[in-house]
Amino acid sequence: MKKPYIISFANSKGGVAKTTSCIAVGCALALAGYKTLLVDLDHQGNLSDDVGRGDEDYTITDLFEDPKFDTNKLVYTALDGESAIPNLDVIPADITLAVEARSAERFRHRLSILDEGLARLKTVYDFILIDLRPAIDLSIENALLITDKIVVPVDMDRRAVKGIDDLFQVVREVKRNNDFVYTLVKTKVNESHSKMKKAIDGYISEAGYKVANTEIRQSELFKQATEVHRPVMMFARNERPYRDYKAFTQELLQQIEEAASGKK
Repeated sequence: MKKPYIISFANSKGGVAKTTSCIAVGCALALAGYKTLLVDLDHQGNLSDDVGRGDEDYTITDLFEDPKFDTNKLVYTALDGESAIPNLDVIPADITLAVEARSAERFRHRLSILDEGLARLKTVYDFILIDLRPAIDLSIENALLITDKIVVPVDMDRRAVKGIDDLFQVVREVKRNNDFVYTLVKTKVNESHSKMKKAIDGYISEAGYKVANTEIRQSELFKQATEVHRPVMMFARNERPYRDYKAFTQELLQQIEEAASGKK
């Protein structure tokens, strides 16, 4: 496996547990001993807030404002409340990111700003996980160009599923290649809504998407964790969300290992 292995979390529809999934997988990797960096590329900064870094002096915006900025200054230890999460760091975002990403269009090497910035980091990471905003801009293009695998969280809503093709069209245009690696993961799964779930499952199957075997089941613990700005993996240790995301992370690791060894 290459290091760092870069995974971007994306969906053109909001509210599908994209940010939650990015943080949860990051925590699961960190708990498993992998040195992991979260990068918040959504100007709303929800990821930053949920790991205790929503109000820092330096953010990813500084890099798009000045591509030569020392990215080591952008890295903070991720927090669970006031406690550091071992093996997990974060580069936070702020509300001005969208504006600076547009302004960065003036730079000659604008599509490699993120790549070159991450290359300057002194810490060697096993994984870098990037939370992408739904709308495309220069920062998202930067991320997609260096992404090894895209994770697409999809909730049990037909609008989220129909938005997958839109997302993939953007990915093809940015990467200029139809050959990209992705995994869909179903979120907010409620077995009691069997008719809706069956319809969504049918649509996904008919489209031929690659879907994770692990499903993230609905739980009130997600809402409770968000309300107190704590990662659900730390807030609900050994509960359903923890077990589901731990299993999904193990599945991702297996996919990556099999791809590296040439298995299908």
